[in-house]
Amino acid sequence: MPVPVPNPETQEPRRLLRDVVYEKMFEAIIDGTLELGERLNDDELVRWLGVSRTPVREAIARLAEYGLVDIEANRYTRVVAPSYAEFLDTVHTGYELWSMFVRTGVPALNEADRAFVADVFDKRAAVMDKEGREDIFALSEANNRLLAASGSPIMTRVWAITGPIVALLFQRTGAVGIFPWKEGASFSRDLRDAIKKGDGEKAGDLVAAQPARFGAYLDAVKESGIFPA
Repeated sequence: MPVPVPNPETQEPRRLLRDVVYEKMFEAIIDGTLELGERLNDDELVRWLGVSRTPVREAIARLAEYGLVDIEANRYTRVVAPSYAEFLDTVHTGYELWSMFVRTGVPALNEADRAFVADVFDKRAAVMDKEGREDIFALSEANNRLLAASGSPIMTRVWAITGPIVALLFQRTGAVGIFPWKEGASFSRDLRDAIKKGDGEKAGDLVAAQPARFGAYLDAVKESGIFPA
């Protein structure tokens, strides 16, 4: 029997080991497997991930570039441990940046991407109704399509640094039962509707206004001490 010839159209693209390691470490930081402020030891990570030191170091460098890991030469490498003031600044800055590319990206989406992005926020609303954990990878892909549609390389680069830390902070509060689920559900539905209509101004306004609805959530985060004052 002849060996089958791979079909390039059906083959999944080859993934670099450093990307696989990055995604595993990213998810471990997001879900709390790696705690805020936890020091990262190369040897322990190599044993845990079952890879050599090189892809681990490459993944750590990328995590540091995205603001999820702090590196102090010859002293430590650790998961970030933001203060409450830094948490607030990240939330407000993140939503401002998000509103900018949503405003320009929504009206420029093609039909397929518009359907995909709208569906992501529709499913997000359903998850928020049940106080569940949102699919941050689906949300990231939706934002990638909005960024591509916006046609702004600089915004894409800025969001590559900002998006992961925003996701981290919200996921870590959600892990201890603190999350703006009600506000998130209504926001996601309103944003979905604006996206379906191609109304970039409405979509941008919704995103920019969202932090003002987080009063009770922000108070609960502060009282919890997750992020020290």
